[in-house]
Amino acid sequence: MPQLTEDIHRSQISNQQFLFSKTDIGAETQTSEPPPIISIEKIKETFPEILIEDIFHDNAMALVGDAKTFGALVIRLDDINYVINPNDVIADLAGIIDAICGESSGIWGLVDQATLGCFFPETNETQCLGLSKKIKENLSQKCGETVSVGIAVYPTLSYTKNTILKNSKKALDHADFFGADSCVAFDSVSLNISGDKFYQAGDLEGAMNEFDLALKLDENNINVHNSLGVCYGIKEDLNKALSEFKTAIRLDPKENMAIYNAGYVYFLKKEYTTALEYFQKSEQIDDMVFELAIQTGRIYLELNQTENAKKYLKKATDLNPKSAAGFRLLGDTYTNLDRISDAITAYKTTLKLNPEDAEALSALGYLYEIQEKNADIALMFCRQGIEIAPDNGLFRHRLGRLYLNRNRVEEALDEFQKAQKLGHKSDEYIAKTLKLISLP
Repeated sequence: MPQLTEDIHRSQISNQQFLFSKTDIGAETQTSEPPPIISIEKIKETFPEILIEDIFHDNAMALVGDAKTFGALVIRLDDINYVINPNDVIADLAGIIDAICGESSGIWGLVDQATLGCFFPETNETQCLGLSKKIKENLSQKCGETVSVGIAVYPTLSYTKNTILKNSKKALDHADFFGADSCVAFDSVSLNISGDKFYQAGDLEGAMNEFDLALKLDENNINVHNSLGVCYGIKEDLNKALSEFKTAIRLDPKENMAIYNAGYVYFLKKEYTTALEYFQKSEQIDDMVFELAIQTGRIYLELNQTENAKKYLKKATDLNPKSAAGFRLLGDTYTNLDRISDAITAYKTTLKLNPEDAEALSALGYLYEIQEKNADIALMFCRQGIEIAPDNGLFRHRLGRLYLNRNRVEEALDEFQKAQKLGHKSDEYIAKTLKLISLP
């Protein structure tokens, strides 16, 4: 059996394999059914001069223009899909808010078809919480329904007056986590949830801005430090990422996401021993995390501790049987152990999960070749690998060997020379092929 280690490609997984606490906005309250259409005309029957959306906001800004402080509330009817007469309930809610605004010199209007908003000049957070409680109690007494409320006040940090309504909407998203009949005042958690929404939408800068502001409100928010560290990690600013993760660990030595993430940063920095120390700490807290298992396996693979690598990568594929990367790395490990049949099975599984996995295609072609069987299939797999990853020197080298073994020396030389230019050590094969070409 030939030595295989030099031909193992260290498959790189995206550096986005950080652990991030993904929020599921409104998971407890949303349904698959579209919300019922609320009739603005129905509300206008009672409030013909109702202010709607941008007009409402413009009028509210005029009202609080000289105010040194004010509060904004957004109020949404809970479980609207299950309310029998939502138009009537919204009209009832509007009447209650209108009366309270009249008593407190406030202004109200429609934020959207299912959400009402109101502004109260010269009020603070405590007063707004009291007004929210009053709205809830009055609606419950009138029709038995509940609402969720988001509150934001001015001044807060460097927010301008015209952004406070947006902050109250972020607080309402935050309230979703507590279910129906909830009320939340805008805080660092609201910003963390908002940042997560930006993150999941692919807006990394928007997410980081929210996380930075969240830490200004609460510098000890562990989850925000971890979230910000993930963003720095994805931007490949590893030192800043590590600083955020270590801050989270200092605040809570049992914060497992931050412990794992710090270890992953050390992995990316190729400081494998330190990375392994963090992963072992993480494993003591929770040993059933897929990312932890696969990254620990990768470290042992890098350190050529293949039996340990096999243990963790097998565990990773058990935890996540749909991970193409896990099976590919397991295939690399079996190849290192000269367990070729098991390696082929692992690579085949990889391709079932991801037919475009170039590493598995090339490796499978290589293994078929050294077994001296399925020659045409081996050639096909190696070619497909290069079609997907044409700048991979190892893949070029493997294809060159297949051509050379078939006496297609000119094609072999072309692949070896390309492999050499791409950084793979192919000079011996280039010299060997040139001699063959020069033979009479």
